[in-house]
Amino acid sequence: MNCAYHNDREVQGVCSSCGRPVCEECLVNLNGQVHCKTCVSAQMHKPRRDLNGGLRFLLSFCPGLGHMYLGLFNRGVQLLVFFFGTITLMNLLRIDTFGGLFIAGLVFFSIFDAREAHLRIQQGLEAEDRGFVDVKTWRLEFSSRYIGYGLVALGVLAMYRILMDDVLAMMFGNSAQYYHMVNVINGAVLGVLAIGGGLWLLGKNFKDS
Repeated sequence: MNCAYHNDREVQGVCSSCGRPVCEECLVNLNGQVHCKTCVSAQMHKPRRDLNGGLRFLLSFCPGLGHMYLGLFNRGVQLLVFFFGTITLMNLLRIDTFGGLFIAGLVFFSIFDAREAHLRIQQGLEAEDRGFVDVKTWRLEFSSRYIGYGLVALGVLAMYRILMDDVLAMMFGNSAQYYHMVNVINGAVLGVLAIGGGLWLLGKNFKDS
């Protein structure tokens, strides 16, 4: 592989901004990260806008808004959708205590992640607008598959809601035993989902390594 700017020179690194291979002459090392001179020059001449740290902090209490204020729309939109999707899922599954802790953790993540991105921007470094999901890949290759996953998940949630609101209510009525059964089923479902998701991720990482 040769340098993207000099075809007769060997590659000494890959630009972390544009992904181009660069030779020793084109390589610029900033805080341990490799950049090409073109990206560094573009960043230096890029018009900068003043960002208010206080406003960014307040917006970050709604996960995603702080990132969008910084110009990180891909990461911000995904975080916002994940936030409201989690609240919707909590309402469907009737999750209170553990769901509240998860929401609080998501808000803290939003605050500190936006702060780190803001610091990078202030230092003249690139804050990568990387989402949690590669949406472009989904659109190009796996759109129908994930739409199918979404429809299956929606159907499962609908059946689960019928079970909790109708079937158990007819069996136990509005009694203490009914609420006890609801808590037992919620705990069992969350446990199975957490264990299954964890095993799937561990198995995937094991295959990749």
